[in-house]
Amino acid sequence: MAEVEINSGICGFKTKVKTTSLSKYQCSLQIESECKHVRKLAEQLNEVDAMAELFKKGQSQVKSAADNTIPHITCPVPTGILKSLEVATGLALPKDASIKFLE
Repeated sequence: MAEVEINSGICGFKTKVKTTSLSKYQCSLQIESECKHVRKLAEQLNEVDAMAELFKKGQSQVKSAADNTIPHITCPVPTGILKSLEVATGLALPKDASIKFLE
């Protein structure tokens, strides 16, 4: 299992993702967000195959659902969801990621 909190930046919306491994690569997603667009995204994502999401280019349900629900292409939530899949399935170790603007 992996739990992440995503702070989307200037919009101020926070999203929490709980990813549970159901089998080796099949995962369930529980997504809670202050953002109405991310809530629409969450409605489309209940269970996903981590291998298809992470390694089959152009076949990601997360990216496809994000394209249809999130109007801002640089929203970090879809990437945060994918990172949680990596950790929940043992494909990566948990480590915070960030984008820092330099003056």
